[in-house]
Amino acid sequence: MSLLERVGLSRNAPPLRRCQGRVVLTVFVTYASYYFCRQNIAAALPAMESELGLSKSGLGQITMALFLGYGFGQIFFGLLSDRFGVRYLLLLGMLTSSALNVAFALSRPVVPMIVLWGLNGVFQASGMPACAKTIANWFTPAQRGRVQAIRGTDYPTGALLITLLSGYLVQYHGWRWAFFVPAGLLAVSAVHTFVRLRGSPEQVGLPPVERHTAPRASPRLGIPQRSACAPVGGADEEEMSRPERDDFVGWRYVLGKSLGNWRIWALALSFFGVTVNRYGFGIWCIAYLADQGAGIAQAAVVTSVILVGGIAGILLAGYASDTWLGQRRAPVIVVQLAALAVLTALFPVVPVARTGLLVAYLLAVGFCTYGPDMMMCQTMAMDLATRKATATAGGFIDAVGSVGAALTVALSGYLVDAVGWEPAMYLWAGGALMAAVFVAPLWNYRAGSGTYH
Repeated sequence: MSLLERVGLSRNAPPLRRCQGRVVLTVFVTYASYYFCRQNIAAALPAMESELGLSKSGLGQITMALFLGYGFGQIFFGLLSDRFGVRYLLLLGMLTSSALNVAFALSRPVVPMIVLWGLNGVFQASGMPACAKTIANWFTPAQRGRVQAIRGTDYPTGALLITLLSGYLVQYHGWRWAFFVPAGLLAVSAVHTFVRLRGSPEQVGLPPVERHTAPRASPRLGIPQRSACAPVGGADEEEMSRPERDDFVGWRYVLGKSLGNWRIWALALSFFGVTVNRYGFGIWCIAYLADQGAGIAQAAVVTSVILVGGIAGILLAGYASDTWLGQRRAPVIVVQLAALAVLTALFPVVPVARTGLLVAYLLAVGFCTYGPDMMMCQTMAMDLATRKATATAGGFIDAVGSVGAALTVALSGYLVDAVGWEPAMYLWAGGALMAAVFVAPLWNYRAGSGTYH
């Protein structure tokens, strides 16, 4: 079998593989584009500080609003995704976030900006639970580590692209264009997602994921031979129009596998620590470099290497957990987080004037950040909650993480104004250490079997 057939991108691939390939590509584009209307604010902060006369504490309050809204939205959209399916929720979330970015750019400080950016966080939260549930529906536990290693690079890729683009737009056209242009791109992506994405194999007339594994996904198992995943008329069209909520198994199962599972709570507390670190760097690193004398476009380019390192970290974490560790995710996560805590504590002594050393340092930070981030909120949520409760569990984990993100962006701004950058960086290091401690009890856990998986 050729490589294209293995990943489902060849017309000669079996129907299931072909649909899986389409799903992965569509989810990748979908979730990458979400970050266009979230991460764009990082490059705009220095220009907003200058033009609008805001302090770093004020900027922190605006940015914090997104994460508070995001935390609420994760619970809300996680429950809705498990109950009703994903396509219409994604369309609503993406188009509304696009409109709110435009409104934010046209507003004035500070209360209107806080309200609009907080609402943007609510609708940004529609993305992660829906995308995670879609992957869980289409892939078995034995496949998910590697699939997520590929698909999970979508959000650092989206963040990387928008960091570079928004840095250029702020430098040469003004900070408002860092919201106008991404809003248009997200709206286009919303239409693309609605047309191409289907939430589960059952929606295209294929058996549910429990009835096959990747090696057996072939015509000999009686899987219908279809020419594509999209409806083409007749019976296929009827299958595709079937409401996704028919797949719902009841709130007792969903809540028991998510909020009633102590491992989910341990993962959520760990994710809190991860976001303290990730958004310390993600939101404030450009501002820190700008304070050291770098131009905004230059600071955005240097900071973007965190995301390049993050892509490599995700690929390694997913591959290692599936191939070397038999679907045990926690060992990879703990090692990366322990290294991240040490690296972050060293940030105050990294000479930012030595660009080569700074780039190498930020690559290492990204490598150790994004593997744990993806594995905890998505892959491990699937393993622990099963595909039927993935959106609720992932939404809860991400909601707790949003509290950590809100804390770090607001408290970091206050600390920088009051006592300088160094205490803020120690706060980020503490977040990584906390995350490693809380995920360590899951060291030997691997995805189990049951009615659903």
